[in-house]
Amino acid sequence: MMAETAACPFLAATLTLDGFGAYRAGRALGSPLDLRLMPGTVLGVVGPNGVGKSSLLGALAQAGVRSYGRARFGAQDLARVPARARAGIVSMLAQDLHAPEELRVRELVAVGAHASGNQDPLSEAERALSDVGIAELAHQRFGSLSGGQMQLTQIARVLAQRTPVVILDEPTSALDLFHQRVVEQTMRRLGNDGRIVIAALHDLSLALNACTQILLLDRAGDAHSGKPADVLRPDLVHAAYGVRTTIHTTPRGRRFLATE
Repeated sequence: MMAETAACPFLAATLTLDGFGAYRAGRALGSPLDLRLMPGTVLGVVGPNGVGKSSLLGALAQAGVRSYGRARFGAQDLARVPARARAGIVSMLAQDLHAPEELRVRELVAVGAHASGNQDPLSEAERALSDVGIAELAHQRFGSLSGGQMQLTQIARVLAQRTPVVILDEPTSALDLFHQRVVEQTMRRLGNDGRIVIAALHDLSLALNACTQILLLDRAGDAHSGKPADVLRPDLVHAAYGVRTTIHTTPRGRRFLATE
C-alpha cells in the first residue's frame, strides 16, 4: 500500500466542493454543497429516491451532468481538466452497466486501466477481477453474465483505473450478501489506501459500517453531513425518509439500522 501511495502524487490531495451542485431538467438540485474531503474519506451519499444522489455523482465525475459551483482536486478545477487527464483522477461506476456484449470480461476491465495510462492494462484487469472475487469470469463474454456479475465486472473496471477519487453509484444494488460484503471491504480498503471514495447508497446499515462520513440529502433540498452516527440519527432519518429507526450494535461491533 505504501508503494502505491508513493507512486501516485494525487493521493495526497483534497477534494473540495465550493457551492457545488447539479442541474436536472434546467433546475438546480438541492442546496449548494460546501465540503472538504480529505484523503482516506469514504463518503456515503444517502437519501430517498429522487433527491439527486446520482445527478450529484454524475456532476462530480463530469459524466454528462451539468454542475454549478466548483469541485477542486488539489488546485485543479475538475471542470477544466481535459477528459483524458481527468480519467487519471476520477473513476465512476454508474447505474447503467451497459457495455459491448461481445467483449471478454478481462478486456472490458482493462479499458479502465488503459483510460488512466496503465502500461500493463491486462495484468491490472486480472488484479482487479481478483479483488472483487470474480477472477474465474475473466474469459467470459460480458453479455453472458448475470446482472450481479455485470455489476462486479464494472466495479473491477473502476478499480483497474486506480484513480485517487472513486465514485460509486449504488455499487451493491444487484449483489448477493457475500459480494455486498466484498464491496464494503473494498470501499474501506480504498479509503485506507488514501483514496477518496464517494458512494450513493440505499443500504443505511452499509453506510454505517463502510463510510467515514455521510451526506444525507432530503426532499426539502437540505443536506446534512458528518460522521455516520451523527447524521443517521433517528430524527434526521425520519425527516428524510418518513420512517422511524434505531441504531443497534452487535457484540462484534458491527452497527445496523432497524426500522420500527
